[in-house]
Amino acid sequence: MRRFEDSNKPAVTAPVVKQEPPVYNADVIDWDAHTIVGTSTKLEKPYLRLTSAPDPSTVRPPHILEKTLQLLKSKWREDPNYTYICDQFKSVRQDLTVQRIKNELTVSVYEIHARIALEKGDLGEYNQCQTQLKQLYEYNIPGNVMEFTAYRILYLLHTRNPSDIISMLASLTQQQKEDLAVKHALQVRTAMASSNYYKLFRLYATAPNMGGYLMDQFVDRERVEALKSICKAYRPNIEFRFLVTTLGFVSSEECIKFLKDINVTSDSKALNLTTGILDTKIAFPIVTLAGQKYLKVDIKGQL
Repeated sequence: MRRFEDSNKPAVTAPVVKQEPPVYNADVIDWDAHTIVGTSTKLEKPYLRLTSAPDPSTVRPPHILEKTLQLLKSKWREDPNYTYICDQFKSVRQDLTVQRIKNELTVSVYEIHARIALEKGDLGEYNQCQTQLKQLYEYNIPGNVMEFTAYRILYLLHTRNPSDIISMLASLTQQQKEDLAVKHALQVRTAMASSNYYKLFRLYATAPNMGGYLMDQFVDRERVEALKSICKAYRPNIEFRFLVTTLGFVSSEECIKFLKDINVTSDSKALNLTTGILDTKIAFPIVTLAGQKYLKVDIKGQL
């Protein structure tokens, strides 16, 4: 299953930096003195917010966390209970954090949790994972950097954050731009910026890895925008089958459901399924009103 896969990735070696002897400062907290080493052997543990210093006897060391990760992967395959799995992954992440563990295990935990959150449409949890992954990759810890770079681009397109998108694009290397997943995400960005909706919905159908789950979050918003353009360009009407193809639906039933969700129905006299015609003049104000709900993107957990 894609969420558990590891890409073939070359080993990354961090540059050697000469360490200067530490200078004591009484006003600066010595975090090394507060770093704990867990001793718990429990594989499963509920997530609880820390209100005091962590107790080493309740924290799992790395070799136990490795076993926990394998157990959670197995349980998710057998019974995809997201509430349970999310709680357990947050507990694992907490144990890694309090022990200040930043290695390939940490990256693997955040990557897998991020993919599961994407699959379940939990963008708040996904965003917390992607924020940590960005920092971990900057430490040159090996991981699926290209895959999650592509996800980050799609996520920023969803949140409509132009300054972050510009900053993100400026930071991409030529190697990243040539990666299949990153190239796809950049093509999505270009299609959206140029209002090339036909191209956009074709890219949606061919999204690599789990990019389709992220595009699920904004594809209906873009379909509303596309339909507004169609209603303005085609008067007095347009064939329903043209909408099915142009808006990237795989079936007429999916298109009908989408139109009903935005109140473009036979009741409004905008759509006549008997003749297969959409009255664009009647539909335009209805579609415009439907677009109002997409003006603000509200994501719990966004950092």
